[in-house]
Amino acid sequence: MSRRLIAYVHVDGVAYGPADRIPPTVLRRIGDHAFADSDVDDADQDDDSGTGGGDVEAPPRSGRGSGVEAWRQFAKQHDVEVAADASREDIIAACEAADVVEREE
Repeated sequence: MSRRLIAYVHVDGVAYGPADRIPPTVLRRIGDHAFADSDVDDADQDDDSGTGGGDVEAPPRSGRGSGVEAWRQFAKQHDVEVAADASREDIIAACEAADVVEREE
């Protein structure tokens, strides 16, 4: 399901609006009250706003569900381009560089 803002919000001095793609690191900081209720699945929408996949949770970085294919699918959902032979670590690094997941320190 896609989350769409009902109005503009400001996070750390940056304004995000209903048609903007919001990085997951910012999404977590915006309260549920700022989003429109939606019962329409992304697959059923013809949407060019770029918000699709914005609320898809990242796979774990270790353990069950943390494999290369899970990360490859996550990257694809967020339009992060990775090489066909990219390792899991390469895909995670690309997702971090694209600001779709937080960097681990």
